Amino acid sequence: MKKKILGLLFFVPFWGFSQETLDVLTIDQAIEIALENNFSIQIARNNADQVNATLGSAGMLPSISVGANYTIGEAPGDAQSIARSRGSIELGWTIFDGFRMFAAHNRFRSMDEINNVSFRATVENTIREIINQYFLIVSAEQQLQSIRQSLMVSQTRFDFVQARFEVGSASRLDVLNARVDFNTDSSAYRRSLEQMLSAKTNLNQLLARPVDIQFQVTDTIPLSRGLDFSEIHARALEQNASLNIARLQTVMSEASKREIRALHMPTISLNAGYDIFSYNMTSRGFFYGATARMTLFNGFETQRRHRNARLAFENSQLTEQATLLNLETQLRLHFINYETNRDLVSLEAENIEIAQQNMEISLERYQLGNLTALELREAQRNYLNAINRYINSLFLTKVSETILLQLAGKLIR
Repeated sequence: MKKKILGLLFFVPFWGFSQETLDVLTIDQAIEIALENNFSIQIARNNADQVNATLGSAGMLPSISVGANYTIGEAPGDAQSIARSRGSIELGWTIFDGFRMFAAHNRFRSMDEINNVSFRATVENTIREIINQYFLIVSAEQQLQSIRQSLMVSQTRFDFVQARFEVGSASRLDVLNARVDFNTDSSAYRRSLEQMLSAKTNLNQLLARPVDIQFQVTDTIPLSRGLDFSEIHARALEQNASLNIARLQTVMSEASKREIRALHMPTISLNAGYDIFSYNMTSRGFFYGATARMTLFNGFETQRRHRNARLAFENSQLTEQATLLNLETQLRLHFINYETNRDLVSLEAENIEIAQQNMEISLERYQLGNLTALELREAQRNYLNAINRYINSLFLTKVSETILLQLAGKLIR
């Protein structure tokens, strides 16, 4: 009876998971869905679609306005009140402001470029998260398979001990030890299943779709043939999003500094207009003129703003240098991780074959009575550990590879 119950317990954890036929979601399909639905990408896309660099925003275009006024006053030497009214259309155009408008246009253009690069950075971050989450699911499913194999060994051991106990050649303690080991493996399986289901939920969230959608993934983690550090490094110095944003922010700071410097220069404007109607006014019809203005003193406000702009420009240069150093550091560290884990993949693949052969031989020897339960259990652990190390090295290699491609701006095809 106990043997039947144990077999049923062994069967239940896999039944609901393995019997359901689910659609296979490939990594390319997941990325395609995210590019369309992910909320962070949609927000960044809207920001990138905003336009700041126009001639009007920089003050290069004229302004046209329509106005009217109505006043009541007394004429000189006359006690009677006189009503006056006027309506006109006017044009004003600043033709020189110390080149401030050109500096403003450059600053706005850099702002638009930053929005575009930020959109690309958001896409790259999302793709990286999707790749990592997708292959986390793949690795979790591979671990589930390895634990299930260990469970089969544990059940075989329990069945063998139970049969020997029934004929009096095994003790009750042997049966309990076999049951404890089987329950331990069952618990490990459920924990691994929980991690896999949680990873699927997180991936659904990244894809901005209902989190309870069920799907299957591919059963392999593909790796590139080999990344060349010099190529990655050269591409990163040119295409890295964070570095390009830092460079554009330096350009913006420099343009802001030139805008403030232009306040020391005079401003020349042209103006013209036409009186649409006039009542009791001394002049009507067309009018035109020019205005020149230069601020001589404003409480040292211009000097203060110029000093702050200069310090902001120096800070942007320092930030750019710090971003470059951080990029160099990240490239070096992740390439070291990439090479280390790639080498470990080959090593652990060999260890799996050895550990599997050892476990199979140990099970046969145990059934023949030439091996103790502890020795069999140790062979199981060695096999599971070898698989877990292999899967972990494979996953970490993929993570490092993905980060390196992102740093080099090669994640978006």
